[in-house]
Amino acid sequence: MASGFAKRSLPVGMTPRLLSRWAAAAYCGVSPTTFDEHVAHAVRPIALGRRTLWDIKALDRWLDQQSGLTHAADNRSMTERLNGGDQGARR
Repeated sequence: MASGFAKRSLPVGMTPRLLSRWAAAAYCGVSPTTFDEHVAHAVRPIALGRRTLWDIKALDRWLDQQSGLTHAADNRSMTERLNGGDQGARR
């Protein structure tokens, strides 16, 4: 390619950890404009070179908080809180 960047594909079924604005909006189920208005300012993006990307785990935490699954001060999932946060001991 002229830019020196060879496009690499992820294995089928694998989701990238960092998402573009468009992909992050789609992941949240909204348009890019709605993403800009309601999500982009609340979830800090990562700048890599000229790209701005959103971490899927940060989006998940924000979505969990918005839906009441976790509280801002307590990022554990509802299941972890109900079970005393000791998920590792049960494995």
